[in-house]
Amino acid sequence: MSNVRVRFAPSPTGYLHIGGARTALFNWLFARHNKGIFLLRIEDTDQQRSTPEATQAILDSMQWLGLNWDEGPFFQSDRLSIYKKHADNLVLQNKAFYDTDAEGRKAIRFKMLDGVTEINDLIHGVISFDTALIEDFVILKADGFPTYNFACVVDDAEMGITHVIRGDDHISNTPKQIALYNAFGFKLPEFAHIPMILGEDGSRLSKRHGATSVTEYRDKGYLPQALVNFLALLGWSPGNDQEIITLAEMIEKFSLKRAVKTSAQFNNTKMDWMNGQYIKSIPVEQLSPYTRGFFEKSGVDMTKISAEWLTALVRLYHERFKTFQDLVNQTGFFFSSTIEYDTASVEKFLKKEGITNLLKEVLAAISQLEAFDTKHLEDSLRALTTKLGVGFSKLAQPLRVSITGRSVSAGIFETMELLGKEVSLQRLDYTIKNLCNQ
Repeated sequence: MSNVRVRFAPSPTGYLHIGGARTALFNWLFARHNKGIFLLRIEDTDQQRSTPEATQAILDSMQWLGLNWDEGPFFQSDRLSIYKKHADNLVLQNKAFYDTDAEGRKAIRFKMLDGVTEINDLIHGVISFDTALIEDFVILKADGFPTYNFACVVDDAEMGITHVIRGDDHISNTPKQIALYNAFGFKLPEFAHIPMILGEDGSRLSKRHGATSVTEYRDKGYLPQALVNFLALLGWSPGNDQEIITLAEMIEKFSLKRAVKTSAQFNNTKMDWMNGQYIKSIPVEQLSPYTRGFFEKSGVDMTKISAEWLTALVRLYHERFKTFQDLVNQTGFFFSSTIEYDTASVEKFLKKEGITNLLKEVLAAISQLEAFDTKHLEDSLRALTTKLGVGFSKLAQPLRVSITGRSVSAGIFETMELLGKEVSLQRLDYTIKNLCNQ
């Protein structure tokens, strides 16, 4: 398909919503698959709600996702004279008229003709509208700013947009826009309306379902390539059960024929799983610099943390964390001199009879180690369990809670090596004196 030109046209009234990001991605993939042009237009004619901060957040989110645009960004607020010229032409042709309000201000209203309008939507098929139900509508407000439907049509026509791919909440706008296309004598683009994204409970995706903006996912430590992969599969299929799909494969396989007609549900558990898969596929050395930045943003002082130590930490948790925030949550005890002990774990593993003496034996054994590394720790403590005649798990879990504050962690010997001898001994000593039944 040659000469394809598509656009993503967000309103800068807030962060880039997940639904908007999915629309941008589908347009971008369609353009890339067809070797066409992807254009970015900022629809900032809502003077009360549009902000420069929201515009920047949208641009940053697009760049973070890797959705580079070929033309733009174009700003509708820079094009007011163009909209006025087109509106005045419609008045001259008696296809629109001035409408004076009670305060004497003049807007321009479009004359809607009665009839039946049909579109052959590329996703939904034929959709019919009875235009007799649509009243004459304002196209240019008294303040000189255009309304959404009018500016959208003028821009799409002037910018040569061949395919309008957008959310199906815009279906109701389509008959007004087609009427304007016809009034101008502009060539109609093809329309494709993507079903909306729902939350896990089947209602429209909103804050109560968790993060809803691209910025929030970035700040929670998701990878852009994982979010792009996940969004691509919300309402589109590559034609098999493949779930991890590269950008190159998406571009190669993308077609609106494989877009679904029904709403897609956002599944946070699956998003986490997919992000975890991407994290596992990236070499530890490549993850470490990103990890440092994320720890710093989370308030952890990283000034004394060496690159080698951080790489060892990421390697230890590489198979265990699904987001970078998840890694911060799991490893907080490494970066704090005082740690929070999980009450249930303390009760289950430290309050039993005989645990105090067992941990004293552990403390005595590892205090003597000159090489405080994984191998020597394991050799020492396995020898201790043999000497005491106890199963290793009986020793390992109280030790884990003593060192980490919880009953689940990465390998306890590797953990103690990373913490170092001094901190490990201090925590054992604290546990014996304060948390066990004496």
